[in-house]
Amino acid sequence: MHPNMLKAMKAKKKRAVDPNAPPRPNLMSHDKQIREMGANHSTEIAELRKRLYDLERKLRAQTNYLDALHGKVVLKK
Repeated sequence: MHPNMLKAMKAKKKRAVDPNAPPRPNLMSHDKQIREMGANHSTEIAELRKRLYDLERKLRAQTNYLDALHGKVVLKK
């Protein structure tokens, strides 16, 4: 056997762990959080789209009302 081969087979020392360090991230929990955020965002987007539609409808109604009112005021002069 080659002498360098024994070095490769030798077990490596473990790093010292800081007991005050926060826990290491868990990819499964991150994936779960991302999926939950996606679900929350989709409901929030749906609510915001409905609100936008309602506000646009209100703006169109007010614009039509003001146009009609403006037409009547201009005709009376």
